[in-house]
Amino acid sequence: MRIALAACLLGAGLLPGLAAAQPNGPWITNEQNVSLEAFMSNNQLYDQLNALSRRFPDALRLEQAGSSNEGRPIWLARLGNSDKSAVMIITQQHGNEPHGTEAAVNLIKRLASGGALSRQVLDNLQVLIVPRVNPDGAERFSRGNMDFSAPQTSADCLRADGTLNPAKLDQHLGANVTAFTNADGQRRFSYDINRYHWTDWSKSTQIRCNPGLASERHFNPGQNPVPEAVAVRGIYDRYRPIWLVDVHNQNPAVVLEDVDPEVNRPGRQVTGSITWPTHPDVAPEAVALSKQLAIVMKQRSTQLGFMEITNYYYEHPSGDVRRGGGDPGIARNAYGLLGTERLAAGETGPLGGSVLMEIGGLNSRGQKSAGMLRNNVREMLEAVLVATADGSLTAIDPAEADRLLPPGQESDKPLNNPHE
Repeated sequence: MRIALAACLLGAGLLPGLAAAQPNGPWITNEQNVSLEAFMSNNQLYDQLNALSRRFPDALRLEQAGSSNEGRPIWLARLGNSDKSAVMIITQQHGNEPHGTEAAVNLIKRLASGGALSRQVLDNLQVLIVPRVNPDGAERFSRGNMDFSAPQTSADCLRADGTLNPAKLDQHLGANVTAFTNADGQRRFSYDINRYHWTDWSKSTQIRCNPGLASERHFNPGQNPVPEAVAVRGIYDRYRPIWLVDVHNQNPAVVLEDVDPEVNRPGRQVTGSITWPTHPDVAPEAVALSKQLAIVMKQRSTQLGFMEITNYYYEHPSGDVRRGGGDPGIARNAYGLLGTERLAAGETGPLGGSVLMEIGGLNSRGQKSAGMLRNNVREMLEAVLVATADGSLTAIDPAEADRLLPPGQESDKPLNNPHE
């Protein structure tokens, strides 16, 4: 498999505040093999976490938050002051999106080590990090959770107004599953974890659209069938963080040609995208906090200069805006909705922040750029931790998000590889 690999080539400033950089190389040659050895296996991840907990026992506490569908542990790293507000970071819900895990472990080490960053953040916050939500998918480098018993229906039972269409009952799963092809070419399906964070599982479309199947495990209104999502939700309910950031990898995209050059460099390849809850029932306060988080990430990217960060609402060349979506089961919507419930119950903010961070690298970059992409994620995460800890986060005008994070444009492939 030949994959276009990315890193930064630094140069002289193209724009005020942005160092010139070409985020499109280094490129593999025709004779070069691409491997995944730059990314931690499950055993390597467990070994690193255990080593860090032994080295920094006063700073880092490891908890098994749950088990995957195939029985692998899902680890939570807890750092900081348990009497202070909690914040939460999760990565690798999709097993073939590994850069967030690498960044998370690097961040855990930096926070636990007792340096200036550690003191600044951990004196004021409790930081919760799940460095790999989907160990089964990571084992096979596949998107889903490897529960091959997931039912494979595709029709949507809901009308546009949200009411049930009786003609399409007992037929809903659709985009909530993902394909996996075995070595022998057999195509199988498993759950997409990121679609299963419903605030109330009994009200999910999977349950509402299948009222006659309640006796089956996958349609039990009392139990979400995706243990990885259940583990993440359990952490949220136990520690009640004020915000959650969910890290993924994204497909290729480019910066729009008519974008404000003070924000992004037109026509260049997007290195990452950020967005916030888009479900209409998320409270304005929760959306505002989410946008403030996004702004901090964007500002940090421009300080570093070699990133092109856009909104994950891509614009397709046809003019359509894609992705984003208001599905209430998607993590960034679900945790915004949970924060909304907490605000409605009288809990004081700021809370309800929920951000999707998509970093480049899916199907376009491999081991040569793993370090760069890991550092891109870590830098933006550190920036939001510092801004939350020192209080500057809530002083930001959330309306700036719409200016600073314009949509990118979907691209079928990365920019040209000079070796091809």
